[in-house]
Amino acid sequence: MKHIFKSKETRQTHIPLLRRFMVGNEGSMTVEAIIMFPLLCWAYVATFAFFDAFQARSTNLKATFTVADMLSRQLDVVDAPYIEGLLDMFEFLSNSADDDTWIRVTSVVCTEECDKDARVLVKDWSFATGNNYTLTDVDVATYGDRVPVMPVHDRVLMIETFMNYQPVFNVGIPLLEMSELAVTRSRFAPKLCWETCVE
Repeated sequence: MKHIFKSKETRQTHIPLLRRFMVGNEGSMTVEAIIMFPLLCWAYVATFAFFDAFQARSTNLKATFTVADMLSRQLDVVDAPYIEGLLDMFEFLSNSADDDTWIRVTSVVCTEECDKDARVLVKDWSFATGNNYTLTDVDVATYGDRVPVMPVHDRVLMIETFMNYQPVFNVGIPLLEMSELAVTRSRFAPKLCWETCVE
């Protein structure tokens, strides 16, 4: 009857072969280059693509705060052409001039329970470029954890920016919608009015 398991002597003859294979340094440089070169190229391209995505996110954030700072220094009432001008500035700063870039500005006031978690936030006005949707009072209430605590009847401005990012290379990064939010307040007036000021 034949044994289905190899004998001890047979296994011992394979050990030197395995050891010689593990410590051997012979090889073909051409074959190794053919195997490794595509991997090295992909690693280089992927590194560049991921770095570009992080840089675009950082630039987008800085551009958002720049636009928010401009709006906080506005003395007169604002209207649609003014917000459209802020969009042009944002596109220039973020290098993202395309049809998928838009901004939304919302004036928010706290009316009740402003020093508690159950505070009531409502909007004075809201405007979005490119016929995108504006915020309602129900939408504003969901921003409670992103709006800082403020006194009763105080107002802040929420500036939201949206930009679609297309990766420079296809390395597994999908099309991204980068959105940022900056919250500020008018520096020179109790509130920033939309088109006309109504007390």
